[in-house]
Amino acid sequence: MGISLTRAALSEPDDRAALTAFLTANTFPFHVRARSTLEQVEDAVRAGSWGGDDVETLWIDDETDGRVGVIRLEDLRDATAMVDLRLAERARGRGYGAQALAAATDRVFSRHPEVIRLEGQTREDNVAMRRVFERCGWVREAYYRDGWPVEGEEPVASVAYSVLRRDWASGTTTPVPRGPEVTLRGELRCADAAEADRVRAHLDEHLALTRAEPGCLSFDVTPSETDGVWIVSERFVDEAAFDAHQRRVATSTWGRETAGIQRSYVIHGRALDADALIATAWAAEEMLLHPAVRAHAGELERLLDPDFVEIGQSGRRWTRDEIVAALRDDPGTDLSPAIEERDARLLGPTTVLLTYLLRFEDRVSRRSSLWRCDLAPRCLFHQGTPVG
Repeated sequence: MGISLTRAALSEPDDRAALTAFLTANTFPFHVRARSTLEQVEDAVRAGSWGGDDVETLWIDDETDGRVGVIRLEDLRDATAMVDLRLAERARGRGYGAQALAAATDRVFSRHPEVIRLEGQTREDNVAMRRVFERCGWVREAYYRDGWPVEGEEPVASVAYSVLRRDWASGTTTPVPRGPEVTLRGELRCADAAEADRVRAHLDEHLALTRAEPGCLSFDVTPSETDGVWIVSERFVDEAAFDAHQRRVATSTWGRETAGIQRSYVIHGRALDADALIATAWAAEEMLLHPAVRAHAGELERLLDPDFVEIGQSGRRWTRDEIVAALRDDPGTDLSPAIEERDARLLGPTTVLLTYLLRFEDRVSRRSSLWRCDLAPRCLFHQGTPVG
């Protein structure tokens, strides 16, 4: 499979007709307009959107499959040029995008010496195009909230990638300064064959969904030499991406089915700012309400500090060992407790106080929890007071 780029001669009727046919016959779901009409394409061509002094339209042709797409290069007289790549529906998912983008990059920097930077933007959820940019060595530079208009719908986020002339010439990649990557290393340890079966049943979907997240750099869960133990390794571009991943997993099938399985993780790269600490504390608090976690002594011991104390709704004082034993015997069955009137405040560099109203198994209570969130969240104190 080898592709070639040929400039479209839009002054010629045949090429104009071919471009019109291509743009109206195919649907482009991640563009502003998913499908263009004949009139819309003709108007755009007449207005110079597809050809002119600083715009080139190039056919993407494969030696076996024929014409597979089109690529538009804009602002070729500026220091920053822009790229717009579109593949025919039949050609998607076959590697043509990365080949075409690499060839277009070579063409721009070889023929247009004034261009020092080539940029492309795509919707945040266009995972395929984002992978194309990354495979070609382009660097993510910006994230524009509500920056991508969608015809007839609410706007979505836009993500910008670019490649520099100096990187293209040297074959290197200059990273964009940003907050530190967040990494997680550790293990998932099953207590018995039933837990291991749940991991195997849901792992493939969990891997696929996580790796498709925009901020995921790598994500691996691999079996160790010990039966029932998996090695976990995660890398996310920054803390916001890691927190978004944690929130998604908490409500996913994987999160529900593996909630009670013992985990031992070390996380690096967190800035530990107030928002991140509070988000971490809420995620851990919600885990403590899940019956599968409450029934699992190892998981409770991971979340509760060795010096944990609880003042129960009856006024009784509980130690960690006592509450672990009580919850193991009666973990409850409510999979969707309602947390209302949330409030959180930072009491120290890594200490968070949570207060809320809880509706849990036909009981209503006001709750407060004190969490220490350094390498991993641990609850120091909890109190519940019945309402009504």
